[in-house]
Amino acid sequence: MSSSNKHLLLDSTIFDLQPDGGISRYWFELASNLARRHQDWNITLLADRLTPNKFGRKLLHVTQGAPNVRVHHYTPRQIGRLYGPRLTDEYKHYVWHSSYYRVPTRPNLTAVCTVYDFIYERYASGLQARLHTWKKRKAIFGAAEIVCISEATKRELCALYPDIPAGKCHVTLLGPSASFFPAAARGQAVAPQTSPYVLFVGSRGAYKNFRLAVLALEAVPDHELYIVGGGRLSKAETDMLSSRLPNRYRVFEVPSDEVLRDLYQGAVALAYLSRCEGFGFPPLEAMACGCPVIAMNASSIPEVVGDAAILLSGEDALAVSAAIRAVAEPERRRALIDKGIERAALFSWDKTVDETVAVYERALSR
Repeated sequence: MSSSNKHLLLDSTIFDLQPDGGISRYWFELASNLARRHQDWNITLLADRLTPNKFGRKLLHVTQGAPNVRVHHYTPRQIGRLYGPRLTDEYKHYVWHSSYYRVPTRPNLTAVCTVYDFIYERYASGLQARLHTWKKRKAIFGAAEIVCISEATKRELCALYPDIPAGKCHVTLLGPSASFFPAAARGQAVAPQTSPYVLFVGSRGAYKNFRLAVLALEAVPDHELYIVGGGRLSKAETDMLSSRLPNRYRVFEVPSDEVLRDLYQGAVALAYLSRCEGFGFPPLEAMACGCPVIAMNASSIPEVVGDAAILLSGEDALAVSAAIRAVAEPERRRALIDKGIERAALFSWDKTVDETVAVYERALSR
């Protein structure tokens, strides 16, 4: 380990909670690039020895042998989703940063909390939603400093928790992973598809407007819908697709980044019709790959896409259909692709990591 007196505990509990997903990607990119870029920080990765997901395994692999990184394996306790593992005296005065709203078991750790969104608060109900909100509130009020992944998230945080000083909340926008780039960067074209297709990437909860995407594609003959991630289709989803888009859809449950990149590069467009996002990786990834984006003018999405996408003001299937036809027009398509590539280049993990380290430094100075 480095001789620096700056010590950081990165609590990777998100790898236990989701098999894939945007927060796992965020945590992998943050931790791996931090280890590479800021070797004056001694980093301890807290890792559940039982259930790391693919990003967890990848993080352990890419940081193996790094002089400023060590791994603290633990077996989770019954209440492990609420509180971190028991820590010895060697960790006192470390900076604690949890990937998903856990609080440290030692009172003398300086905590930094990342707030992603307030989708649970908007759309979930029941015991699980109440438990999530209680856990998040505890992490927010226990943090010396707070990272928000968009201005939209910061605005919502300050509105819901007016007792939290705005100066304690810091926006650090995210970046596209290195796997995502336009086809020209590889010096080759994407293999032609049998039919033009539109992408729907991510989960399909009600606020994601999956049904809207299906209805829009129904009105665009000869186009297919490629459904990426989000788990297996439910019976209701399968029935809807069989009725509305018979033989016009394909499912990619857990594609690799390389497969997802190729899908972006070959698509007519990404239909990102979500009502609410903390940040939204798919539009950024799509722009980085030279894929036109059709999205809602809502939440954090305009922060990500700027003027490089077709932004829709309402949830109207005919408007989405018209946008899909519009991106097929050569001039409009070329302009969207060029603007998207330029826009994506404004985001980087180096910038995200540097801004996050500045938050750690600020927390330590307290």
